[in-house]
Amino acid sequence: MTAEPARPRVRRTAEERRRQLIGIGLRLLATRPIHELSIDEVAAEAGISRGLLFHYFPTKRDYYVAVARAAGRRLLKHATAPDSDDPAERLSGIIEGFVGFVRRRHDNYVALARAGAGADDQVLEAFGGVRAELTDRVFAAMGEPAAPPPVRYAVRGWLAMVEEMAIETPADVMSTEELTAFLVGSLDRILSALAPR
Repeated sequence: MTAEPARPRVRRTAEERRRQLIGIGLRLLATRPIHELSIDEVAAEAGISRGLLFHYFPTKRDYYVAVARAAGRRLLKHATAPDSDDPAERLSGIIEGFVGFVRRRHDNYVALARAGAGADDQVLEAFGGVRAELTDRVFAAMGEPAAPPPVRYAVRGWLAMVEEMAIETPADVMSTEELTAFLVGSLDRILSALAPR
């Protein structure tokens, strides 16, 4: 039996290598929380040494934060308002994109969003930035970028409900479109309750 010839090592630019390593981290999130990603496993899959991985990311924390930020950018790319003058359509577009993204990447999203106490503060902060951006997008969609603090807190709380329902509600119970309509309607009711009487 002859041994398989070694695959030639592919030379990549530093940016290509960073993207490759982050991509591996994103894929591995499907099977474990971010703080349980094995640097040795990531390096082996990339065909590089552990030491070379640390050339691109000085510490394990830097790598985890880069993976968390990349996951957040992917989510935000999908949770965007359509080009419309109708606030309800813009809001629905953001929420439908968010719900659809979470459902398509359920395990990855849960592994990151529910990283829990074992996660690094900087990783959680990076993902918290995504939630803040989503809040800003909701207000922009509604045409109210300068909403008062109680309304902003209510929308942040509502987005937590959006996230929870996207994670927990099976598609055979509510389709993405049905869940989006329910969630957008619930925001109307919340904001109506906060309106001055």
